[in-house]
Amino acid sequence: METTKAEADHKDYLEAYSACLSLWPVAYKTVYVTTSYGDTHILISGSEENPPLLLLHGLGFSSTMWYPNIAELSKSCCTYCIDIVGDANKTIFTRKPASRSELSEWLLEVIKALNLERPDLAGLSYGGFIALNFAIHYPEYINKVILLSPAGTLQPFKLQFFARVFSTLFFSGKKALLDNFLRWMFEERYEMHPLFLQQLTAGMRLRRSSSVDRGKKKSKSIWPSVIPNDELKNIKSDVMLLLGEEEVIYNPVKGLKRAKKWIPRIDAKLLKNVGHGMSMEQPDLINNYILSFLQK
Repeated sequence: METTKAEADHKDYLEAYSACLSLWPVAYKTVYVTTSYGDTHILISGSEENPPLLLLHGLGFSSTMWYPNIAELSKSCCTYCIDIVGDANKTIFTRKPASRSELSEWLLEVIKALNLERPDLAGLSYGGFIALNFAIHYPEYINKVILLSPAGTLQPFKLQFFARVFSTLFFSGKKALLDNFLRWMFEERYEMHPLFLQQLTAGMRLRRSSSVDRGKKKSKSIWPSVIPNDELKNIKSDVMLLLGEEEVIYNPVKGLKRAKKWIPRIDAKLLKNVGHGMSMEQPDLINNYILSFLQK
């Protein structure tokens, strides 16, 4: 039987994902947990005797993006790197969450399937949006929340971001545009590892061919949106927010100010010489902030 482009792109992506895992510096195991949205793929590192820390990746990056951080984080935590439903990764979904509440419902099902009791929750970019959204919907199921450059959560996206991300990740399929997007986001601060760049490119092609939908009827993913003040002020968890002065997708100064004003129990910082992809740009710095916050 002839292989379709979608099937070929899916195969290429899985191979690129596996190759990228060669960068993972510590032992890990992979599990799938079943939810009403499909089977969620998770990478687990560290002793299960240690406190659980859930890590949610940025859009298009998958759980492999945590490879620069995982050695240090998994020394004192049992880390669960979760492939977000509906994105290009190894999670096999039968449907996508259709609302913010459904997105939180999916994560709750993952936490229950893992039999975790009030884990800490951290997310970068899109993962940060999901983390804060979950803290609003199900505060009783988590402990502390860590937000790294949360996408579109505290401030609206700049128009330039929309133009770049949609043309790059969803429509063009051209690596040159992806390279331009990454240069815009990271500037000279960070050069992506070739294996991770290969996976990111394969994921872009996967979106292009729509095989990310695994042959299912297409549905829209939940895009990050600015969370209203009346929801922020009712957040019960201890929250750490890290924003970079070199953030390009929204105004970080305004985001920091708004978070400090409305989120009751927040430790918010604006970091110098750091941009949107802070966990990859300066992993030692970000690891130290995360672990110090968790140990308070």
